Amino acid sequence: MFDIILQNGQVADGSGAPLKRADVAITRDTIVAVGDLRAAQAGAILDVAGCVVAPGFVDMHSHADNTLPILPTADSLVYQGITTAVVGQCGDSPAPLLPETRAAATARRTMDDARFPWERISTFASFLELLREMGTSLNTVPLVGQGIVREAVMGMSADAPTAEQLARMQAEVAQAMDEGAVGFSTGLIYAPCSYATTEEIIALTRPVGERGGLYFSHIRSEGDALLEALGEAIRIGRETGARVEISHFKAAGWRNWPKAPQALELIDRARAEGLDVSADMYPYLAGSSGLAALLPDWAYADGMEAALARLADQDTRRRMIPDMQESGSFRTGEWDKILIASSPRQRAYEGRSVSELAASAGVDPYTWVFDTLLETGLHITMITFMMAEENAELQLRRPWMMIGTDAFGCATEGPLSHGKPHPRNYGTFPRVLAHDVRERGVLSLEEAVHRMTGLPAHKLGWTDRGLLREGYRADMVVFDPATVVDRATFQKPHQYPAGMPHVLVNGQFVIRDGAHTGARPGRVLGR
Repeated sequence: MFDIILQNGQVADGSGAPLKRADVAITRDTIVAVGDLRAAQAGAILDVAGCVVAPGFVDMHSHADNTLPILPTADSLVYQGITTAVVGQCGDSPAPLLPETRAAATARRTMDDARFPWERISTFASFLELLREMGTSLNTVPLVGQGIVREAVMGMSADAPTAEQLARMQAEVAQAMDEGAVGFSTGLIYAPCSYATTEEIIALTRPVGERGGLYFSHIRSEGDALLEALGEAIRIGRETGARVEISHFKAAGWRNWPKAPQALELIDRARAEGLDVSADMYPYLAGSSGLAALLPDWAYADGMEAALARLADQDTRRRMIPDMQESGSFRTGEWDKILIASSPRQRAYEGRSVSELAASAGVDPYTWVFDTLLETGLHITMITFMMAEENAELQLRRPWMMIGTDAFGCATEGPLSHGKPHPRNYGTFPRVLAHDVRERGVLSLEEAVHRMTGLPAHKLGWTDRGLLREGYRADMVVFDPATVVDRATFQKPHQYPAGMPHVLVNGQFVIRDGAHTGARPGRVLGR
């Protein structure tokens, strides 16, 4: 007598092996039988004929830690089959926070009009305990961010750390790892991460390597200096022993598109050397970030108030423009390829390009950006169209390339349903299955499922998740390979995908018959 049997499905077990017809039985949180179970009994038997039954998808690059305390049901993520999210990315985990710098650090991280429970967070352990207490609809794999650690110890100073400050930062990283972080992340195009030298990052990554952890890096450039930035990440792994994951791999800006094959070959060579280096990507040709990412990193030195003062000064604005023009993917001045995604203080900007908005205001695009960052207090985000389709296909064909949303948890109603966020928030994993598997044949279905499940599980060192086998945890997704599709678009992003009727996390339905159950069986999968 089992709890649940999924009957008559085609099993993609996550290893890349061919599909096979099998029934799958679950008891409590564990897969207990895979095979012919027509004679078995269960509390719930679901006929999933015509569907694929697979391990739950692992989102290798998620910012859901910014929204789970507001939306623990993580609707836009679980609807696309994600059962585990690797959070704390781009150097920006919610913890640790230190008393002397927490006010400024939290002020920079306001999530729209929703209230984030910063009062509950101090140490890394306190954030993980918050997630456990509230319960979430998916599992989380936590990383500690270099940016929050540097800001905790040094504020937004662009200076090199003193020996004492460096030791304090190392201690914070070590403590976070000992409290449950599985690795360390950097976001080296964002201040204060960008103020760190390679040697500083190596010093902070050493406690990670010593503990068998991972180094996730939004590298220092995805544009003009892509190859140098990738080389830096590989060096950090080589010198610290940390396993390396390159975040949302891309060659940004048309001038840099020819560098994508060279960058992929750099990773191939590092792997041939015996280094554990891999990458993840999302299946779209546009990225997304804060509009303030267009500014040179020196604009943020000494904090938000100093940045706003610089934006208000005409001479400083003039000094910013040449640095912005040399910032890589944005130097071409293709302002029509930059859309405003979220602007809580000026909703009328959302879904419109910078070129259109600047023309409507009767100013040049640089002036519009400066004025708008001041007007919105830097709380405005953008979508940038900057990648090539042929590179996306080339990347997907690499056997070590995984999938990440680079997304938050959103919903079609409530506090996180506003704006026009990147459609990757709702459609990343279904888009791979629809666009890259069914329509274009870039990957076989079995290989795509492997990249979303068994491969990331191996990278994360799991022995009981990521494969659909007896004895493994029952994180599972059921989808129809003929109809699964992403429906989110850049102008209408708040749409859940179709063709994914069931999602289970630790043996409980979070999506059943296409509807969210409200269940929160997710766990923190820490060290």
